Amino acid sequence: MQKAISVIDSELVLLETRFTHPERFVKEQTFKSDLHIIPKSKDLGIVALAEIVESLYLSQEVLNNEGKPASKSQIGNKFELIFNISFGDISDKTSEIYKRKPFNRTKALDFLRNMIMRKDKEIR
Repeated sequence: MQKAISVIDSELVLLETRFTHPERFVKEQTFKSDLHIIPKSKDLGIVALAEIVESLYLSQEVLNNEGKPASKSQIGNKFELIFNISFGDISDKTSEIYKRKPFNRTKALDFLRNMIMRKDKEIR
């Protein structure tokens, strides 16, 4: 009984410390990317990154820690970290893709493909 009371007392002290000094318990983000994109870039802005996120999500080839296909928000969160951006609600950004005209739906992927094709022509 005495051990149980001692454990509860320790937990109470920890909780009190957590409430009085919350800054000590904030988990800091250790990764800080030095990469940025131009949010409203004509070729590779936020909606373009959302297009890439949507493509990766639909492929079901990006897996989470459990070995299951990652959710759209999991993939989007990583892109936010990598490129120092905020999608807000990733579903809102990906829905903008489907509002594009059919020939323009994969604008970012087409742009990136063309960059590879151009480079390929240069090195041949």
